[in-house]
Amino acid sequence: MKKFSSILAVILLVFMAVGCSSNADNEKTAKDQTGTSEAQTDGEQPESQSDEETAETSEPVSDDLSSGSEEVITVLEKLKTNLETKAENSEQIQATGKELEESWDAIEKNVEENYPEDYENIEESLYPLISEAQKEQPDTAAIEKLTDETKEKIEAFKEKIGS
Repeated sequence: MKKFSSILAVILLVFMAVGCSSNADNEKTAKDQTGTSEAQTDGEQPESQSDEETAETSEPVSDDLSSGSEEVITVLEKLKTNLETKAENSEQIQATGKELEESWDAIEKNVEENYPEDYENIEESLYPLISEAQKEQPDTAAIEKLTDETKEKIEAFKEKIGS
């Protein structure tokens, strides 16, 4: 019986060690993916970048925003085409609305952080457009109007960032 208790205690210790180890790996992976640690999200700010580092990283952000903006414009054009050719096909419109949401999500955080005024301006028409496009029975007239507004805003933003 004493042997059984000892074996059980060892097994429990092994499970605890494995559990703690995998949690540390998950935290490290999460930190690598997000670039922040738990301590930073509790109010501590990460060290500020030097001017040289900022200059090095701002160009890729601009390139990412440019290509991401182009992707959003492409999806907006696709949505407009779907409205013109398949106005009765709400499934196609919904799928394109989902695609629009995903393409915006890819650049949304960068736009929000680096261009907050443009972000607010774009989202005034973009979110209602995404919402309307994903409805079971979308209002094609409203979608067409919002698509035109959003496309103009995205194109102006793309021009602003120097593409």
